[in-house]
Amino acid sequence: MIKMARLTLSLFTVVAPFSTLSCNRSGGNSPASAGAVVLYTSVDEPYVRPLIDRFQKETGIAVTLLTDTEAAKSVGLAERIRAERDHPRCDVWWDNEVFLSARLAGEGILMPYDSPAAADIPAAYKNPGHLWAGSVLRVRVLVSSPGITGSLGPARSLTDLLRPEWKGKIAIARPTAGTTGGHVAALYAAWGERRADEFFRRLHDNGVTLVGGNSIVADSVGNGDFAAGLCDNDDAASTQGGGKKIDMNLPDQTDAGEGTLAMPCAVAMVNGCPHSQNAKKLIDFLLSSKVDAALIDAKFAWCSTRDTAKAGKLMKVDYQAVAEAMPQNIRRATMILEGR
Repeated sequence: MIKMARLTLSLFTVVAPFSTLSCNRSGGNSPASAGAVVLYTSVDEPYVRPLIDRFQKETGIAVTLLTDTEAAKSVGLAERIRAERDHPRCDVWWDNEVFLSARLAGEGILMPYDSPAAADIPAAYKNPGHLWAGSVLRVRVLVSSPGITGSLGPARSLTDLLRPEWKGKIAIARPTAGTTGGHVAALYAAWGERRADEFFRRLHDNGVTLVGGNSIVADSVGNGDFAAGLCDNDDAASTQGGGKKIDMNLPDQTDAGEGTLAMPCAVAMVNGCPHSQNAKKLIDFLLSSKVDAALIDAKFAWCSTRDTAKAGKLMKVDYQAVAEAMPQNIRRATMILEGR
């Protein structure tokens, strides 16, 4: 979970998973509320709220915001969009990873919109049919407890999680939770079934613990409960910001390594949405460089897709292909990790 006290972006206290945000509170007949745009997002709410407040003040357009909990956030919200496809309630979908957006695009649930704000975003980070675009990247990181790893040093490669010295002291989120599923599927795409199966089998044999989310991994390593684990950059940054000592490294940065998985935060318009004109304005805002800067400053995003030169070595990923293979690869890896 996000550590509320350290997030300087946050201006609000989260009191419910569904909140209506409007700079015009006078009632349902105002021009703003008549064109209110509905945003479903798996980006953590403390990061989202001040940005949406800023958008409302700049445009006068009211926004209704729906978020969800970590373990189910992307999956649960994507399923809701699917369930509503014949009568859409959501106008804009803002994903904290890209893979479910790619799947929604493949299912015909998203509407093309070539946002002018996305003109300078590299093609690798947007759908060729303009069904989604991502302006910031989150990355997968290895976190280590210096009090446990000692002279061995921190984990710097995924294969370090197989060290016999750390048997029973490794944690990852269950692949069905959040970005771990996308990472699993990306490894199958990069390595092939045989190598990926072998890695997950050896991880199981090394006593890996599956937990309910990436933030739990970071906090547990920070507490000294585990020697090392895998999570996202924002989870690691939050734990470090809370005063816990953990080492954070991008995995596999050597010349022979594949690099780390980078995930665009995808923004898309839902097909048949009721407020398409205001939805476009919100998309333009979310894809703007000023939002990039705010998310990077808050240590939610690792970098902008507009500038990855100093971001580290990133995996080469066909996001659509990985997304399509996710369900079976998540099932496959989960069965191996659970010893079934």
